Amino acid sequence: MNLKTPLFLLFLLSMVENGNAQSPVSGYGFAENNNSFQEASGMSATLVNITTREKIKTKGSEYVDESFREATVNGGSQYFDLRYNNYTGFFEYKKSVTETVSLSKESNTAFSFKDGRTYLLKKYNLHKTEKEEYLLVVGTKDAKTTIYKLERIEFIPYKEAYNSYQQEKLPEYKLKKPLYFIEFEDTITPIEKSKDLEKVFPNHSKELKKFISQKNIDFKSDEIILIQSFLNSLL
Repeated sequence: MNLKTPLFLLFLLSMVENGNAQSPVSGYGFAENNNSFQEASGMSATLVNITTREKIKTKGSEYVDESFREATVNGGSQYFDLRYNNYTGFFEYKKSVTETVSLSKESNTAFSFKDGRTYLLKKYNLHKTEKEEYLLVVGTKDAKTTIYKLERIEFIPYKEAYNSYQQEKLPEYKLKKPLYFIEFEDTITPIEKSKDLEKVFPNHSKELKKFISQKNIDFKSDEIILIQSFLNSLL
């Protein structure tokens, strides 16, 4: 019996659990059991996998910020070189110059960067579908509500030119408009329009509607932080 078979099967199961089953991978393996890494972050070696996706000629990037930056994980005290992949929805750890590790969502729920950014793993319902994503905390952190931001990147496939009037288009990673959320009394609600907020705060619906109209707030921008300040004065 091939001794490598069980390890490979475990890797496949890990890939399915992490939502990467369809990602092209040129190799497989597990992160080393680094005790200091595990103790400081809570990351288990059995819950990470190395993702070395094939590089193809595309426009754009999978990342809002491609640089690895120092961050702590799960409230730990040690810093690691990490970055967030806005396309796959997973955090990546720079294991070495040539290896990048994609971290499991199951056991890694909070990432705090030295530059002040904090990402929390949250579940929410959007258009009757339950989702789980890392959301960026924005606005005032000590307010009565919490505002989150989801920056998403979509992949637009290659488009062939079928005649002289059409133009060939390379595959492209494109940044979508951000989606914002509000958390109040342990419930997270996507905010896409004024009515979404009015449902969360029915006792203040009139004030909210008037404020949003006066300020002409764009629900696809950080202007939503103004609503958080206004709610803080009402609640």
